Amino acid sequence: MRLPYPGSRPILVTVIALVVIRLSIVYLDVPIARAMLLVPPWLHDLAEWVTRFGRSDVYLVPLLPVLLLLVVASRKLAGEHRRATARFWGWTTLFVWISIALPGLIGDLIKLFAGRPRPTTGSFENQPFTFDYAHQSFPSGHTAVAFGLAFSLALLWPRWRIPLYLFALAVAASRVILHAHYPADVLAAALVAWLTVAWLSRFFADRGLIFRRDASGRPVAQFPV
Repeated sequence: MRLPYPGSRPILVTVIALVVIRLSIVYLDVPIARAMLLVPPWLHDLAEWVTRFGRSDVYLVPLLPVLLLLVVASRKLAGEHRRATARFWGWTTLFVWISIALPGLIGDLIKLFAGRPRPTTGSFENQPFTFDYAHQSFPSGHTAVAFGLAFSLALLWPRWRIPLYLFALAVAASRVILHAHYPADVLAAALVAWLTVAWLSRFFADRGLIFRRDASGRPVAQFPV
């Protein structure tokens, strides 16, 4: 289960994902949302705990001082090897930071255009260009953050990709269980995160930062020796 790279049929993957999202909106979203009203209290409480890991500030705030320290270290440490190592981890931290922040920002922009009501409203009428929380269901911001984090870390440490993807799926499921989003909302958020991280990895690889391209053109992390 590897993260598809932009060069490996991105249009096909995106079209298939959009079709699945549309089918979910038409056939699955409302029945599943109604079923979530019947979940047992223990599952609801677990979802409340898990969903906190989809908040961007949980990651972006602590990563900023780490990034600043690495920038300083890349200039002040004695020895070129140490400075180069600090630069690598600085770029890596920046890559992860943007991979978390950018999908969330893109998702917020899509929310504005979509204006989809959340399941809690009981409404099915979209209201685009509104900042009302009740009409910011599509896509899920928490899910975009979780998948942005998971996809970026999976590119750096592929052996951990399965636990990382399961983590992101748990956050996505928590949003549906809590009746904050429909299934299509979390599917769209995962798609936004994939496209964003895939593009970012290509951007960094083309500049020789963090990644190199393997024989198939996929990004592979180049850790300092």
